[in-house]
Amino acid sequence: MDEFILIANPISGKGKGKSVAEQAHKALTTANRKGELKLTTGMGDAKRFTQEAVSNGIKWIIACGGDGTLHEVVNTIAGNTDITLGVLPCGRGNDLATAMNISRKPQQAIQTLLTGTIKSMDLGHVRSEKGSEHYFTTIATCGYDTEVSRLAASRSTPFAGTASYIYAAIVTLKNYECPSVRIEGDFGIYENPILLTATGNTSSYGGGFKIVPNAQFDDGLFDVCIIRSVSSFTVLGLMVTLFWGGHTFHPAVEIHQTKSLRIETNPPVMLYADGEPMCETPATIEIIKHGLNVVASS
Repeated sequence: MDEFILIANPISGKGKGKSVAEQAHKALTTANRKGELKLTTGMGDAKRFTQEAVSNGIKWIIACGGDGTLHEVVNTIAGNTDITLGVLPCGRGNDLATAMNISRKPQQAIQTLLTGTIKSMDLGHVRSEKGSEHYFTTIATCGYDTEVSRLAASRSTPFAGTASYIYAAIVTLKNYECPSVRIEGDFGIYENPILLTATGNTSSYGGGFKIVPNAQFDDGLFDVCIIRSVSSFTVLGLMVTLFWGGHTFHPAVEIHQTKSLRIETNPPVMLYADGEPMCETPATIEIIKHGLNVVASS
């Protein structure tokens, strides 16, 4: 893995993305790796840079930024196990980095690129009835947490990182109405109004909320959390316990495992995954075992 491309969002992490990427590029080239630094200027750039790199035979793609940059890169290389993904977390979310034990501290994350271990992880695949397809690495959300992700991703939140999700969760709660759903997986069929359902390849989302605390990124299974419709007061209580997974003991919470999940809602709602919009329901979510190689901390 001597040749690489480093794709960075220069404004991620409140403008730290460019500096972190330049530090990483210098460290890699000093260690006799050959590669190019590419800075994005807008949506779609990370995808285009990745496509060009793959066409040129580059086998190591490094993404520096938040959820958006990583999402574009992952969806371009998904299922191509000849490619290895490197991650420099610098922005919103960073839950894939957490799952792969990659530090949010730039120097430690750069060291992982230099000395880390390549691990194969599962991928999530979302397919809508209208034909759109997307891939994700961490968690797909439906319901309340989707609306939280939507607000957290907007520019209307005054905070960054985990704080943006906490703010969005409180603001969203005021007017949220639980949709009726039909969820079908290996565990059977669930039909009732829900607060949310989270389909997890990894354990956390929103920068550290452990919604499915026992999820493993390489076991070929999703862990699915279903939370039934509950009062706003109960939601606030559950939010506190999400930091350590204590919500799983609440009687309104169910945890299941499955290789695939079909979700129908009334009314149709948007699914989010990795903090990014996927498609509207109805949709099917499937696991792709070992569909992505990632440089992780040893």
